[in-house]
Amino acid sequence: MTVFQAQNPNFEQVVRDSFSRQPFMEFIGAHLDMIKPGVCEIVVERQQGLTQQHGFFHGGLVSSLADSAAGYAAYSLYPENSTVLTVDFKVNFLNPSDGERLRARSEVIRAGKKIYHLKGDVYAERDGQNIHCLTGLFSMMCLLGKSDAPNLGREARTA
Repeated sequence: MTVFQAQNPNFEQVVRDSFSRQPFMEFIGAHLDMIKPGVCEIVVERQQGLTQQHGFFHGGLVSSLADSAAGYAAYSLYPENSTVLTVDFKVNFLNPSDGERLRARSEVIRAGKKIYHLKGDVYAERDGQNIHCLTGLFSMMCLLGKSDAPNLGREARTA
């Protein structure tokens, strides 16, 4: 794994603040478990409302966790006065997401000027074992000069 340096000395607080403003992550009960320069882990505990008809975590939820982990892994390397936006991602489901919790982990594999490439994996934790249920590649864009603050979101655009 390549070791990356954060451009923002306050990267951890910036990432945690941004994560805390995500209504979807709050809705599903996810929490930011670990953030280091270029690496992020997000965890969500099993809830009935997060499953599909077979009782597994829903695939959309699994890929959303991976996407958010990738976004925040990239964001941890961005300079001040910037924000992150997903450009694209490709995921492969490897096993059913059956467990007590999901852990999404993503790492930057290449940091460009604006586009960052990442790999991500999601594991279902069950009975002390980790079942690898998703792997993927992600591309994130660094939006320089764009605040991550909530007042510059949808409300400001519709006013």
